[in-house]
Amino acid sequence: MNTTLGLDIGSHAIKLVELVEDHDTFALMAAGSVPTPPNAFTSVSPADMEAAAATVKRLIKDTGAKGREVQIALPESKIFSRVIEVPALSQRELASAIKWEAEQYIPLPLDQVNLDFTILRDTKATGTNKMEVLLVAAPKTLVDKYLSILELAEITATAAETEIIATARALVRSLPNVKSILVVSMGAQTTDVGILRGGILAFTRSIPAAGDAITRAIGQGLDFSSPQAEEYKRTYGLQTDKLDGKIVLAAKPIMDSVVGELRRALAYYQEKFKEPIQSVVLSGGTVRIPGMVTYLAQELGVEVLLGNPWAGITRDARFNVLTSEGPNFCVAVGLALNSRK
Repeated sequence: MNTTLGLDIGSHAIKLVELVEDHDTFALMAAGSVPTPPNAFTSVSPADMEAAAATVKRLIKDTGAKGREVQIALPESKIFSRVIEVPALSQRELASAIKWEAEQYIPLPLDQVNLDFTILRDTKATGTNKMEVLLVAAPKTLVDKYLSILELAEITATAAETEIIATARALVRSLPNVKSILVVSMGAQTTDVGILRGGILAFTRSIPAAGDAITRAIGQGLDFSSPQAEEYKRTYGLQTDKLDGKIVLAAKPIMDSVVGELRRALAYYQEKFKEPIQSVVLSGGTVRIPGMVTYLAQELGVEVLLGNPWAGITRDARFNVLTSEGPNFCVAVGLALNSRK
């Protein structure tokens, strides 16, 4: 059985999805989520890394996943990715030119990163004399840490990619007839943004404001403890008709920061391609707080939808509980979709 395994190692939770492919159709074989151990991915101590590995092993066992080769995502906030334009070049010429381009955009010496690139659009697709290329660089220390944890967990990473690329792959399937999509993945620590045009990435950005910052703002604004602020965020969210709008008001500085960046992304697309974004699709745990979809739709003036990574994937009834959890599993589903043999 040809199964593929996606493992999303987040700051708050580790998610796993195993798919089986049969003649271009997919079925869900295993899925699950567990809390990420404290300090697991911020510490380099052997004890913390072993705790992370033990958690991954337990998740695989508890979900019944069969695969031992996985594709992983690296956190957007800790890597460097950019869509750049370069003149029409052969593959060999491009490989050489990319190193020079990378030095302009990457704030680390190139010998300290794993550098990769992919051509998104050639000159025929862009209609100009330039190609669009996605440039990605990951610090070697970050990659080595993930690989060490997976080795301790007795599994092997076959590839790694960015979270926003995996998310986009999962979500674009649910909107096959929408030409332009702004993907917004709001997790605990960052809000990652990607623009898809015709299903191909055209823009990426990571905003250092998300769920944890909203919780802190609510705690400071209403003099709540962190657990109390988190509970109020999850219960009342951004609903203006709850608690006289006090939660929304406390969260507003963080949301203003996020909305400002999203408006800039919308404006960038409008200016570059002379057409508006048609839909905004949300993923990540934080977008599920009450009122988030309505709040962003009002602020952005664009259709806003919760992402559905399960589109086109067959699921047994035992997985129905995951339907509402879709935004949380976008990265893991996207990874599993990409690791097809």
